[in-house]
Amino acid sequence: MHDYELFIKINDAILLEFDVFKPWEKAMLLNVQNQMMDRYPLTEEQILLLVKVLNKKRPKKRRKK
Repeated sequence: MHDYELFIKINDAILLEFDVFKPWEKAMLLNVQNQMMDRYPLTEEQILLLVKVLNKKRPKKRRKK
């Protein structure tokens, strides 16, 4: 996965699904986003964990009636 595609997925997750992530996942997403904006390289371990978090099934948000 290219850096640009990964950055877009991270931004989409932060903007659209942020409230369904666990606290450590939120912190990781924000840290990786900042790291990418500052142009620091990501390690393979970071990328693998990030892809795992982004691809895991999350519960849908329920609408209040």
